[in-house]
Amino acid sequence: MNKIEQSLAVEIATGVVPGWKGDALIIGVYEGGEAQAALSLCGKVVIHEVQQRLAEKWLRGSLGESIAFPTPANSGLLVSRIVLLGMGKKESLTTESFRALGGHITTLCHKSGITSCHLLITLDTYHKPKQKRTRIPVVEALAEGAWLADYRFDHFKSKAVEESKEAFKDHPFKRLFLGVQATEAAEEKKRLLAMKWVTRGVILARNLGNQPANLLNPETLAQEAQQLAERLPHIKTTVHNEKILAKKGMNGILAVGSGSHTPPRLIVMEYRQGGDRPVLAVIGKGITFDSGGLSLKSGEGMVDMKFDMCGAAAVFGLMQMVAEMALPINVVGIVPAAENMPSATAQRPGDVIKTAKGIFVEVVNTDAEGRLILADALHYAASFKPAVLIDLATLTGACAVALGGQASGLMSNNDPLRRQLEKAGDRSGERLWPLPLFAEYQEQIKSTVADIKNVGGREAGAITAACFLSRFVESNQPWAHVDIAGTAYDMSGSRPHVPKGAVGVGVRFLYRFIQAHWM
Repeated sequence: MNKIEQSLAVEIATGVVPGWKGDALIIGVYEGGEAQAALSLCGKVVIHEVQQRLAEKWLRGSLGESIAFPTPANSGLLVSRIVLLGMGKKESLTTESFRALGGHITTLCHKSGITSCHLLITLDTYHKPKQKRTRIPVVEALAEGAWLADYRFDHFKSKAVEESKEAFKDHPFKRLFLGVQATEAAEEKKRLLAMKWVTRGVILARNLGNQPANLLNPETLAQEAQQLAERLPHIKTTVHNEKILAKKGMNGILAVGSGSHTPPRLIVMEYRQGGDRPVLAVIGKGITFDSGGLSLKSGEGMVDMKFDMCGAAAVFGLMQMVAEMALPINVVGIVPAAENMPSATAQRPGDVIKTAKGIFVEVVNTDAEGRLILADALHYAASFKPAVLIDLATLTGACAVALGGQASGLMSNNDPLRRQLEKAGDRSGERLWPLPLFAEYQEQIKSTVADIKNVGGREAGAITAACFLSRFVESNQPWAHVDIAGTAYDMSGSRPHVPKGAVGVGVRFLYRFIQAHWM
């Protein structure tokens, strides 16, 4: 089901610019019409042609804006056309700007029928953030954006429909060459290889998130985990069926899945290549479809609920990434998977369930189901004695209302861990925004008939959901909860490196977290 493809090859180019061969040479132009400094490497004829077009205001330099013209016959260049690409304001460039620029390059090349191109932008020495000691990783960010933008989910597109599309027709764009100084080539190649594995993890997460719920359910998701272990031998997959869940007292997972014809599963993927190093445990919410149960959603609120397993998808992407990169770490990925459906056997509002930890929960609203399956998974994760525990979940509409699609909500019982994840989010472009877990919020989930209830009211909904989860985490266990309800999928198509549908959020910030603190 989930064949991982990267048809676009991104490579390093060195040597003199006149020796580069391909369909196009892309030259950067800052907003206001200033060409990048590396234009000087192209020779007088090309410099003149570019400056003339900029003087005639063919291009303003806005991010992603472009024009193309044939390479002058007497230029000495071996490419067939020159493309001027807007980079935005010079003083406002960020790493995310270059990811977006990489996305624009992929889209431009596909639409223009460019099979291979060389990029001059990466040779410019200007790209340094203001008042910071480190450079923007231009090569890495451009490659990341280019690969992310190359993703398509067309598994269910008929050939006739596909052939009628102009964008991505025949998928022509195959090779992107990033120019660098020869002294930097070896290091940049290492970074590109790492980013290749990271973006492959994102592709897997996107593929899973985009699958329709009639094909992806708890059982088939478990099969995906088993296939991952078959493909990558350092991953060990264990699947707990409903009988084992009952023996383990995981009534939260069982209650949520009780209304579905497809029973729930608890999926455990272990990667242990770190010797005696500490264990990182990552849990992903795996509601393969969320109707709301008997607390039925509206039709409008239900249409995108195949994306309610994007936390689980991120865990799959993470596990594939660490295995393909052969990282010397220990990671356990845990996915409680269930389908939340209404039926005669579904749980009811007012039901009381006993979780695996022994805490009694009053189910006030069956549409607050994610926290019920996570409760059992969080308790189960303690058996692996993790040094750090992180869960990712499309948990609350309240978080999406508060932060929109620009940041995921971050709640943690450990300040150093929270700061580390914030930095990882900033570095990856998958920003995390902290929300408090004040003790007073716990009052909102008190129940009159049980220990706690699964909904704390309208106020601070994202926070009280995290408070609920905190009851299933040991007090001395460093833990972070990431609410990706607003960032898991994007139907706007407003970002060049984020196609419509599942974003694959989580894989990239987890990589940056692991890179900084686990290797």
